[in-house]
Amino acid sequence: MRKALLASALLGLSINAFGQTSKLSLPTSSTDTAPTAQTSVLKQGNVINKKFEEDKDITDARMKADSGSLSKYSLKFSLSFSGPPVGEPGSRYQPNPDGGICACDTSFGGSIGTRYRFDSKSALSLGTGVNMLTPFHSDTRRYETKNPYIGYDRTARVGDVQMRNGVSATYVTNQAYRDIGEYAGIGYDASVIYNFGATGFAAGIDGSVNYYLFDRGPDFSNKKELKTGRYSLGLYPQVKYNFTDKFSMNSSVALNFNNPRGTEDYATLWNRTLTSRLGFGYAVTRDVYFAPYVSFFPKDISDDNTTLNFATTFSIL
Repeated sequence: MRKALLASALLGLSINAFGQTSKLSLPTSSTDTAPTAQTSVLKQGNVINKKFEEDKDITDARMKADSGSLSKYSLKFSLSFSGPPVGEPGSRYQPNPDGGICACDTSFGGSIGTRYRFDSKSALSLGTGVNMLTPFHSDTRRYETKNPYIGYDRTARVGDVQMRNGVSATYVTNQAYRDIGEYAGIGYDASVIYNFGATGFAAGIDGSVNYYLFDRGPDFSNKKELKTGRYSLGLYPQVKYNFTDKFSMNSSVALNFNNPRGTEDYATLWNRTLTSRLGFGYAVTRDVYFAPYVSFFPKDISDDNTTLNFATTFSIL
């Protein structure tokens, strides 16, 4: 799998736009040898890595960056930082009020993916990620590959509503989840945003549905494992104020539910602790978006449950 992903990345790097030009000349006198061809300059527009036109239906800066480069072939990256509680900056872990199994280590990491764009609205991605866990603690610092994936996404507009939809399949490599038998997942995610005219205000919602695959049944002696979901549902309502086309302030809440493995009823949904974010977004270019934010739990706002984080998305080629 790793060899295949590396080959895909190298393939993406090796493909560049190019054109061919040939220049041929006539002899300048009767004593010259026979002409090789008549004078001509042939321009061939056989560009392999062509760029598609901008999708004018999408104006939201984050959605543009998430949709990736306009090139037929490109590389897409993400970088993120998940920091410790501001009240305990030396901690190795982020808050976990639900007490379930999670990837709660502080981390600096991201993903790299190759993308093939079908048109200005849709693309296929193949990628993986790498995390540096507990980056500020040399005694526990470690690295891990993170969940290779394949996905398809498409942007669209209905009236004044902009949207992006995606489906994906993931091979799970995170050790915390491998230890409980989880090895893969399939998911659907969507983003919807509506701008209130020229006011600068916008509202939207992100959503996701994921189903997880396990190679064994749950361990009923492990309470944390029993809280882990067979499937999950996430809803993330948000409000935004756009100071400019590139710079915005945003606030969102995270409503997360899962169907715990500890129950035989597939209709049961466990409501996880409500999380909120307050942050900014800045589009450095169309393909580069930087978003620092503060994350906290509204039911218990304290420095022990508040973290500083950031996420960055960018594409090349």
